[in-house]
Amino acid sequence: MKTIIGGTFHLFLVLAGFLLLSGVSTILQYDYELIINLNAYFASLINTIFDIFNTSTITMTWAEGGRAYPLTEVFANTYLYSFSILLLAFLLSIVFTIVISFLVMLIPKKPQQLIKKTMNLFDAFPDVFIVVLLQLLIIWLFKKTDVLLFDIYTLGEDRIYFLPIVCLSILPFTYLLKNFLFQLQEEEREPYIEFSFSKGFSKKYTVWVHMFRNVWIHFFLHSKPVFLLMLSNLLIIEILFNIHGFMKAVLILSTQSPTGFFVGLVYIFIPFYLIYSIGSLGLKLWLKGATNNE
Repeated sequence: MKTIIGGTFHLFLVLAGFLLLSGVSTILQYDYELIINLNAYFASLINTIFDIFNTSTITMTWAEGGRAYPLTEVFANTYLYSFSILLLAFLLSIVFTIVISFLVMLIPKKPQQLIKKTMNLFDAFPDVFIVVLLQLLIIWLFKKTDVLLFDIYTLGEDRIYFLPIVCLSILPFTYLLKNFLFQLQEEEREPYIEFSFSKGFSKKYTVWVHMFRNVWIHFFLHSKPVFLLMLSNLLIIEILFNIHGFMKAVLILSTQSPTGFFVGLVYIFIPFYLIYSIGSLGLKLWLKGATNNE
């Protein structure tokens, strides 16, 4: 019961913060000089509170031509597309993190250090650099071979998946891999590792069954800031690939419609808040059950 009350209170605070944030674009105005207009800000908040119950009347200028489209239509056409890219990139980074970290733990120490240094190098590159580099590589290969491996830019209603997913998953993968390897190497110093070996268990079994289980909680906690990072990077991906996606729509709404901006933020927050709340509860039950079994 205490968890439900705390979660509901946290949800209320976040939604209140979104409401206060939605009207920020109306605070600053220019009339011979830059002024702070609090009257316009509070009027915007009041209008937003009433308008969120009738979002079908909200329109926004969207895509080429500067035409006005209903907010509900824009969100319906962009939400699943953008977040399918986000979720697939997240899952791809998790799968590669798990597989590579397992393999790295089975090799000698010196190659492990080399891999960690390589990860630090990749982590230093911004997303924009990686995306542009891949786009230039594909263009260069196309000029040399007349074979276009992947679409690098969307036109009209076209949709691309492969390259945006790969680009969006690179930095989360390097971040998660570094933290996962760090936690595994910390676990490697624990006494139960030697005890497992003395019982005749192989290194593969010890790493996969015992060490991995003990670092899942850290992995889950590290995934939260990674997901926030991916949300901001998703906007960069949409701009660089000319994707008419949900994050680009929310960016436009931040100056066009405070109510639309608020609704967009809620669409982003609510699903992932529920996913992480359920995931956190499931992880606690799983770890408790594994402890009781022992």
